[in-house]
Amino acid sequence: MEQLPVFRILPIRDDEDDEEMQQENGGGDDGDDDSDDDPDGDDVNYIRILIGRELANDRLNDQEVEGLVNDNWNQQIRTRAIRYIRRTGRMFQFSRRTLYRSVIYLDRFLAYRGIANGQFWAVRLIAVACLSLSAKMNDNIDDVPPLSDYPVGAYNINVNAIKRMEIMVLVDFNWNMICVTPFDFRIFFVSRFCRDVTRLDITRITTARIIMSALRDLRLMNHRPSVIAAAATLVAVNRDFTIQELVIEINALPINGFLQIADVSYCYNRMLELNN
Repeated sequence: MEQLPVFRILPIRDDEDDEEMQQENGGGDDGDDDSDDDPDGDDVNYIRILIGRELANDRLNDQEVEGLVNDNWNQQIRTRAIRYIRRTGRMFQFSRRTLYRSVIYLDRFLAYRGIANGQFWAVRLIAVACLSLSAKMNDNIDDVPPLSDYPVGAYNINVNAIKRMEIMVLVDFNWNMICVTPFDFRIFFVSRFCRDVTRLDITRITTARIIMSALRDLRLMNHRPSVIAAAATLVAVNRDFTIQELVIEINALPINGFLQIADVSYCYNRMLELNN
């Protein structure tokens, strides 16, 4: 794993977490608006296109996932960076899709490069870069705040340093920053799995919160976005599905064969654990 190059940035202090930053990684409310949902999200042909896109997206291999999961420092990096992304995302009123995509960037970057143990300033820098790049992928570029508005805490990080980190991420990803998220599938699965029309809104909101809980678990998050979205919706609908009932729900979808029951079952059960 390639090490992050040294920037001329020195931390004033290496532990500047405030009270909110001490919360559990998955905690916090990222809002309940509809900005995550694509207006075409219930169209079967559009879902087929999304499936093709998600299959083309780069995902970490098993060795990369286990390497990150089993390294205590990398886990600390993820926790700190995700806390920053969620807190700052709420401040800027970014959608959940933007925050989720930021963490996809973060995990891919950590798999490609290393941050030396204790370099908390570098953790903050990569969190800012991933969040700002994800925000720039949104349709309305005019709503993206300037880099100077991103809070850097007690670290002496300037705009030029953030720009250099953005370029590093872009180069590592071959300038391909497009990625599908579970929120692209939310309308589709809510409309299929929630048969009580009076509960559609609460199911949509609950599904979004459960999807965001996946950020805590890299093994879970590395599953295909459609699998995560399906499992999150099923948890929102019913926390007591048996494996046989999950099979019935998946087989009833208008698109056959794109979800493996073993993957959905794994994600369903793990999300139950995370959302007790």
